[in-house]
Amino acid sequence: MGKVWDEFLHGSVADGIAANGSPATCGHAVEIYSRLEELGDTVTEFLAAGFELGEPALVLARREHFKLFATRLAARGWDAALQQQEGLLVVADTATIRHAVFDSDLPFAEAFEQVIGELLDRTAAHACGRDVRVFGELVDVLYRDGQPETAIAVEELWNHLARSRRFSLLCGYELDVFDPEAQAGTLGEICRVHSHVLPAHDADGLARAVRLALDEELGQAKAADVYYVVGNRFRDERLPIAQRVLMWVAANRPDAADRVLAKARAHYGAATAVPDTAGV
Repeated sequence: MGKVWDEFLHGSVADGIAANGSPATCGHAVEIYSRLEELGDTVTEFLAAGFELGEPALVLARREHFKLFATRLAARGWDAALQQQEGLLVVADTATIRHAVFDSDLPFAEAFEQVIGELLDRTAAHACGRDVRVFGELVDVLYRDGQPETAIAVEELWNHLARSRRFSLLCGYELDVFDPEAQAGTLGEICRVHSHVLPAHDADGLARAVRLALDEELGQAKAADVYYVVGNRFRDERLPIAQRVLMWVAANRPDAADRVLAKARAHYGAATAVPDTAGV
């Protein structure tokens, strides 16, 4: 998945000190996924690595998704039900959280601070000085319901909470990275509010797919020029070079963007095609 992403999952990347002098969050990451099993792999790795370090977890997920996570955790020797009984795992359904935040009489930001802050504090009570690991997909629920601006506002509120509480946050969005509209708009906003970004589950596969697509559409010489420009002028270490290239092409070569994305999709799909076992 890449060194920085692997370090985030295993808790070794820290952002330093928040503006108010309190310890800052260890990171706010996002995975863009196309199949549920991909999200299951990442969330399980994230939570299991935390449990091994004695870090409690807060999971805000769809009920059916949590069932998958629990099954995957069990396969790694972690009993989700037992972890909940011991207070090392707090689970809340996204529908319940959404109702509590958006149907509150309080303003949106205050309701979010109250509801999510209380869950974080409850989880942190069992942390014994360690950080809390959080997985949240309320943002994806909002995005898929046609409320992308609200989803980004929630991401900003998470960043605000990180100024006063210690936690590492992993978000998940089911999103098509090969969609021209997503590359031209939505993905940029999602990337902006996160400290670590995995735009596709197979980062190496994405890199190969984008390189092949660019070579085929623009020719190797012009493709090399694009990588040079992006590498020197669009330096954002949160994003893999392949994602930066796709965003640059969408913004600067609209004449070729649709074809590059279509070819990249085909190459990526051919390289990563596996049976869908998400429900197994």
